[in-house]
Amino acid sequence: MNKRILLMHISEVSGHRKASMAIEKAIKLISPDTETKGINTFNYTNPIWERIVNHVYMSVLRNAPEIWDYLYDNPKVLRRVKHIRALIHKANSEKVHKLFSEFNPGAVVCTQAYPCGLVADYKKQFNLDLPLIGVLTDYAPHSYWIYDNVDYYVVPSKDTGQKLVRGGVLEEKIKVLGIPIDPKFT
Repeated sequence: MNKRILLMHISEVSGHRKASMAIEKAIKLISPDTETKGINTFNYTNPIWERIVNHVYMSVLRNAPEIWDYLYDNPKVLRRVKHIRALIHKANSEKVHKLFSEFNPGAVVCTQAYPCGLVADYKKQFNLDLPLIGVLTDYAPHSYWIYDNVDYYVVPSKDTGQKLVRGGVLEEKIKVLGIPIDPKFT
């Protein structure tokens, strides 16, 4: 049994990264011999774009949050960017392959939608049998999380899980476990 878990997020300063770190600490407490690796996926695949996107994202949130409100989980926007996302994922598959070859994970845990989609598409492209777990840290999930090749979704509440089910996720893939917190708070 492969006891390596790859934990993926996309920004260095975020609650999503903190959730990923909390999961990593919990894994170490439960199974000390399990090897873990946390990675800022966006920085790993596109370090220059990461800086640009983070800057634009923060500027929009500060100066024009109505733009983010329009883009966030808008079905029209989702349909229009679906092919772009697929191209981005495919363009990054070589880097994902390198990461997986070097670390050889037995499972992947993602606390943000971008790496979750990237790995889901990679699994599909290469017919890979690798457990992929999406861990949502928001109570209002968006459609960018929904991929067929995600094995489980860990959600903060039953209502959050039901929103994913309404979006097409199978009920048996939903695990209501709350938002990950650092084990020191237990």
